[in-house]
Amino acid sequence: MRIMTSPDRQGAEAEQARYFATELKHWIDKIVLEIGRGGKRATGTTAKRHELSDLHRQLKALRDSFPGAFM
Repeated sequence: MRIMTSPDRQGAEAEQARYFATELKHWIDKIVLEIGRGGKRATGTTAKRHELSDLHRQLKALRDSFPGAFM
């Protein structure tokens, strides 16, 4: 069963999706810089790469869930 939402609520949800996407992108940029500074064999690089992968997954899921917010 699909719940109908008002245009105001849809607009608010799209705005929240855009905000969250922006925050995810900033976090991704931060992790990329940390990985770049540490080199391939730095302690924690594997964990950072997993975190980066998860952030990209979350960003994709957000875009898939709210395609109209990213047009």
